[in-house]
Amino acid sequence: MWVTDHWRPSHLTRAQLEERRLHFLQLLEAQQYSSKELAEFLGVSMSTLRTWRQRLRQQGSDALQATVTPGRASALSPEQRETLKRLLNEGAQVHGFPDVSWTTLRVRNVIGRQFNIWHHRDHVRRILHQMGFSRQKPDKRALEQNPDAVATWVQTTVPELKKK
Repeated sequence: MWVTDHWRPSHLTRAQLEERRLHFLQLLEAQQYSSKELAEFLGVSMSTLRTWRQRLRQQGSDALQATVTPGRASALSPEQRETLKRLLNEGAQVHGFPDVSWTTLRVRNVIGRQFNIWHHRDHVRRILHQMGFSRQKPDKRALEQNPDAVATWVQTTVPELKKK
């Protein structure tokens, strides 16, 4: 007798789903259980069992193994990515921005204007990472800063502030 009141997660990973299908194959080859018992034990519907059996007949035992889903094709072709890399290396000011920093929104605008493809800014971040660009933190010092004046201030003023 089968135990029917066992825990079944609400979400199975691809590996778990494949394991369940392959276990079905073992149970099916044993020919000891009815379709209803198999469906109940595996936690699937009768129509799922019929689908699995049909796939087995048409494609063989490999039909129940997990498949790889490559995802949606990239909107930017490899040539467009190379062009984008060249455009980004030219600098932000060349493309009409007031300073030299690239933000994801600025890169998004360049992609949109150049290729007429408008990505979400979070996706632009992924594209940049795939292309080898990394997030950069700006320097915390002013460009106009005088190192000699700073050293003098640290040597004379800071000790006086610490005394207070």
